[in-house]
Amino acid sequence: MKYPLFAALSLFSAFAAAAEPTSLDRVTVNTAQPATVEYNYSQHLDIAKVISIKADDPDTCGTTNANMVYVDSKGVTHSLEYTRMGNGCQNG
Repeated sequence: MKYPLFAALSLFSAFAAAAEPTSLDRVTVNTAQPATVEYNYSQHLDIAKVISIKADDPDTCGTTNANMVYVDSKGVTHSLEYTRMGNGCQNG
């Protein structure tokens, strides 16, 4: 009688453990688009995972506007607007 009960409880606990979300699942749950904030150099960024990086014109020679969506260490999604150099300038 002990063995079937033990087997049933073991099977139940294995399914219960598999159903619990991991810490990585909790980070990616929040998919709502946050308000965009303009970056300044005095900001300290807490970036745990980058979701996307998009530039207005990445192949320009010079500066271009870009946007990065990321998740911080607490699982909160942020959208950051900044200026970066384009990839269009070639040396030589």
